[in-house]
Amino acid sequence: MKPFSSFMAIHFEVGRDTRSLDHQHKHWPAAVSLVELANKHRSKLTLQFNPQWAEYVLADKVKFSLLKKWQQEGHEIALHHHGYDHNNWNGYTNRPGKSSDYRYRGSIKKMTELVTRLAAPSALLSGTITDEESDYPKSIKYDTEGILLDHAISKPKTVVLGGNEVVQVGMAFLSFDGDIESFKQEYLKSEGNDVFGVVTHEYDFFNNPEIIEEWLIFIKSQNRSIQSVSEIITDYQNAHILNHNDKPLTFLSDVATQ
Repeated sequence: MKPFSSFMAIHFEVGRDTRSLDHQHKHWPAAVSLVELANKHRSKLTLQFNPQWAEYVLADKVKFSLLKKWQQEGHEIALHHHGYDHNNWNGYTNRPGKSSDYRYRGSIKKMTELVTRLAAPSALLSGTITDEESDYPKSIKYDTEGILLDHAISKPKTVVLGGNEVVQVGMAFLSFDGDIESFKQEYLKSEGNDVFGVVTHEYDFFNNPEIIEEWLIFIKSQNRSIQSVSEIITDYQNAHILNHNDKPLTFLSDVATQ
């Protein structure tokens, strides 16, 4: 059996300093190579950017033009937020009492406006968000969450996060829980109304591109292609009725503890 569709989310990370863009400068070439590889295998990635990446790309017309080309090719520009509870906070939060922290950069509204500039004129629709209760942006309609292989297969469902009703799909960290063969076996267990999600980081591709290419080759061998999260959920809602779930996956309960 094969799933309804599958996606690959790429988390673009903060780096060690909320104000430095050294991490982004180091890993930009890997990001370019990753998208080129995805295009080779007819895969549409969901590129989830922490706001430092928006700063980095927006400061360079050549990089910004290339990112817009990626978008035109079908890759989705999305949001990744490391909240205050994450061990690598990006400096943005709505939580009270944090503006005096030297790492603080601004509110969630400011962060969302910054990353939206990457996506415009398209809307910023999907993301992986931590600190959901205080920081969930109202513009994000599609939530991706999970880390374990058990999270890879899911049926999109409506949940409430931070007072916002969103559609949530699960995902597993491609180079964390087991080897690539475990992911292939799990994929083959999925049913026609399932979505199969994987997630990795730009620095994982920098360190070990082979495992990501092997996954892209496997999906193509199934005569399927990786789609963006927003594309999948739009198509899924046209084909299926979504159920509501009162127990969504969240960062603190389902990811940070693993």
